[in-house]
Formats: sequence, structure tokens, C-alpha cells
Amino acid sequence: MPAGTSSHSPTRPRKLDPGDPRGIVLALLSAVGLGLAIALARYAYEGGTNGLTVASMRSIALAAVLFVYCRATGRSLALRGADRWLCAWLGVLMSIAFYGNIGAVEYISIGLTALLFFTFPPLIGVLQAILDMAWPPVAKVVAIAVAFAGLATMLGVSLGASDPRGVALVLGASIAVAVNSVGIVHLIGHIHPLVGMFHMAVTSAVLLPVVALATGSVQLPTAWSGWAGTGAVIALQCASLPLYFVAISRIGALKTAVLANLQPVTSILAARVLFAELLGVAQLVGGAMVLAAIVFMQWYDGRTRPRRTP
Repeated sequence: MPAGTSSHSPTRPRKLDPGDPRGIVLALLSAVGLGLAIALARYAYEGGTNGLTVASMRSIALAAVLFVYCRATGRSLALRGADRWLCAWLGVLMSIAFYGNIGAVEYISIGLTALLFFTFPPLIGVLQAILDMAWPPVAKVVAIAVAFAGLATMLGVSLGASDPRGVALVLGASIAVAVNSVGIVHLIGHIHPLVGMFHMAVTSAVLLPVVALATGSVQLPTAWSGWAGTGAVIALQCASLPLYFVAISRIGALKTAVLANLQPVTSILAARVLFAELLGVAQLVGGAMVLAAIVFMQWYDGRTRPRRTP
């Protein structure tokens, strides 16, 4: 949208094109960026910082980037009182997701963090079915069951060998993302996604530093590798999240979500290359079950969704 154009002005919606090369590239870049951020967080922790500090700095940076972008593109950041409160509550969930997703790497392997975090799509399916008060189709029930069986497989071999704090953090982040995603659609779907994300990021940028200060957890990097890792996480995530939303506006949520499955794959490959980290067979099988179920649900939604003009 050109600078100076209000996000509230009546404009003709962009016609979605799942084959749009630019949208596909943006979605892939977003998935790779978010996947690399999880892996590179290990450098930040080895350089002296911790998850809560990284998450706090990331939230502040994301709020600043979204503010500059929205102002540069002429989008109004003003919200009604009710919408501000809704965004604030959703921002609390965003804070949990921000800390849990990155903070888990402080305690457990990069690959396990990536796979456990990506259990949020099946959770969204369960929450959506509850809100709609409608039993999902048998095919989706089977897919959700396979996804949770994969989760159980991963946890069965990981709980004894992994720090439970890391498992709890990443599963908490997965649940927070699922609830937050459903809440965004049902509560603030009338707000431009980047404007809503800005207000949520502001809540996170206030809440996480307060928690870090109150608990004495502020721990800046002590080595150059720590600063480099922290900077890489912040840069990758601040750039990748907006790319994800732009991709949705071009190729649709379904195609973007399918391409997002590259995210945990990227994390696992990066962990292997950078840290010689290798998951066990059971963990890989469980992760493959989760990803296969997600791809099937996305394919099924696209196959059964009625075609309509945007």
C-alpha cells in the first residue's frame, strides 16, 4: 500500500493467487527465517544471555519495526477502547509464545523445540471445532489424532532425557500461539493484522521486560557471539513475521501455511550443520507424524473449501 494511504480507506481487496511467485518466495523466506532464528538462539545463550532477555529485546524491536512500517504505509494505529483491551490480552499470549519458543532452546535441543512448537496447528483445529460446536470431519479427526500420537511419541522418548523446563516452555508457546491465532480471527478479525500485531507487540514489549526486571533475569550477552546470536534472532524474527502476513495477502492462508512447514525442517537442518545436533529416530518419526498431519489438514481444507471471489 503506498505511503499516505489509510488502512481504513475503501480499497479493492487483492485477488489471491496461490501461484503468485512473489508470495511463494515471501512465504518461504518467512519459514526459513523463523526456523533459523530458533537455531541461532543457541549462540545467544552460549554467549551469556538467557531466553527472557532475548524475548524482551525481540518484543521491543518488533514493536518498533511495526510502528515504523505502519506509519510509513499510512496505516492508522488508533483503536477503539474494546479493541485495545482485546489486543492487550492477546499480547499476553504473544509474550508467552515469544519467550517459550526461543527460551526452550536454553534447555532442550533445537530440533525437539522446533518439532514440539509446531504442534500448534492441530491445537488450532481442536479449538476451532470447540468454538464452532461442530464435530470436524472424520478425515480431520484422524489427522489430529495422528498429530497428537506423534507428539506423544516425541514426548515418550524426550521427557526422561530432556530438561522438563524446556519441554514446558515450548508446549506453553504452542498452546499460546493456538489460542492467540483463534482469538485474532474471532475477536479482532476486523483490524488490519499488522496493526493488531503492533498493539500485541507493545504489550509484550512492556510485559516481558517487567518480568525480567522483577525476577532479576536481565542478563545481557558477555561475548561477541552472544550479541551476534541475539541480533540474528531479533533481525530474523522481526523481518519474517511481517513477511508471513504479506504472503497471506498474496497467496492465501492455506498455501502460506503449507509452505510454513519448512520452518521446523530448517531448524533441524541448521542444528545439524551448526551444532552437529541429531535427533533420535523416535523423535524424528514423531515429528514426521505431526508434519504429515498438518499438511493433510491443510490439503483437506483447501480441497473442501468452496471457491469464492475474494
